[in-house]
Amino acid sequence: MSCKICGRPSKKENYCNLHLKAYQNICEKFEAWNNALEVSWIDYLVSISKNSLTGEWAKEVVKYLIEDESRNVKEK
Repeated sequence: MSCKICGRPSKKENYCNLHLKAYQNICEKFEAWNNALEVSWIDYLVSISKNSLTGEWAKEVVKYLIEDESRNVKEK
C-alpha cells in the first residue's frame, strides 16, 4: 500500500512513517484541545492548519483530513 498523502510506501492506516507520526500527534493533541476548549474535530483541524508553528508533515495531514471530512459530508 502507499501513503494516501504522498504515495510513499505505507505501513499503518495508509500513511507513510512521516505522515503517520504527524497523524498520531494530531489525534493525540486533539484530546487536550477538546478538554480545554470543547472544540470540534474540524475546528481543531482548521486551527492547527493556520498555526505558523505547525510542521509541514502535520499540515499535509490536516489538509487531507479536512478534504476527507468535506467528501464525507457531501456523500451523506
